[in-house]
Amino acid sequence: MKKRRKHKACLNCGELLNQKHNYCPNCGQENTDHHVSIGLLMREFTSNFFSLDSRFAHTFKPFLFNPGKITNAFIEGKRVYYANPIRWYLVISIFHFFFMAKMFEPTVQDKKQRVFQEGDSQTLTDIEFDSLYNLPDTSKQLVFGENWPLSSNQYRLSRHLIETTSLDAKGIMDSLKMSDYSTFRKLAIEKSVKISQETKASLNSYIMRQIPLIIFFILPIYAFLLKLFFWRKGLYIKHLIHSIHIHSFYFFLLGWVWVFSLLIDDFEDFGLPISLIITSVYIAVSFKNVYGVKIIWSSLRLLMIGFIYTIIISFSLLIGVLLSLALF
Repeated sequence: MKKRRKHKACLNCGELLNQKHNYCPNCGQENTDHHVSIGLLMREFTSNFFSLDSRFAHTFKPFLFNPGKITNAFIEGKRVYYANPIRWYLVISIFHFFFMAKMFEPTVQDKKQRVFQEGDSQTLTDIEFDSLYNLPDTSKQLVFGENWPLSSNQYRLSRHLIETTSLDAKGIMDSLKMSDYSTFRKLAIEKSVKISQETKASLNSYIMRQIPLIIFFILPIYAFLLKLFFWRKGLYIKHLIHSIHIHSFYFFLLGWVWVFSLLIDDFEDFGLPISLIITSVYIAVSFKNVYGVKIIWSSLRLLMIGFIYTIIISFSLLIGVLLSLALF
């Protein structure tokens, strides 16, 4: 049986409780310790994800106009009145990434054009193809660099086959006699050829689908930075919930930037900087409310965290995109 550390009053609504009460008879919240674990956070999310209820209405106003309030409330045990942080984040991120995808929807030309430009066309005559094909293979001496994993001749031959045949990546590799290359190099060549066969639209669409997942896994990194800069201000779970709420707010603003950019030409030129300024102010106030620090120290820590996080998120996105292409 699950062990509970019971309280004399409900942490959510204040109703007086007896020791026999496992749940509050007034609001229904479980009568147990207010220190939440990551497991509890996930369980509450999975049990409530598909039900949109009054908690969203209760959460919306403090989320926008009282930075840090819902973070403090959740940590204090008021988990019935406000929406689950992960559920809240996912709903907002769906809104954000949907309109972001609409904003960067490929043009008709991109839907037809391959990844390599028309100016890179490598169509060869039969004589040119045979001449290049029969040249001695010196590519085994290739090391990581500009011409890796394909030599310049192999590059031209592969482009010719992409444009003039319906061979898949492995078929092209077999045609160019690459079976005796190292496993790693063969994998790199196969991915390179496969990507080259795609249109700009399909590749961009694939990468766009990976970004939400990459960002979701970056959330704990931001929480770790918060833990480093506010070491004595609570357990890691507190910083994780705070990280989720901060990212939710920024995505909420960005979502509306994309919406208005679809309606107004060049709106993003000034909408993006404004959303960044508003978010910076929001985070500084949120630091003050959640961690109890003065606004000046809150702002200084915001600058330092922001600088480090910008580097981390840029590097993480780069690695994430490269891994996504490797799995393409």
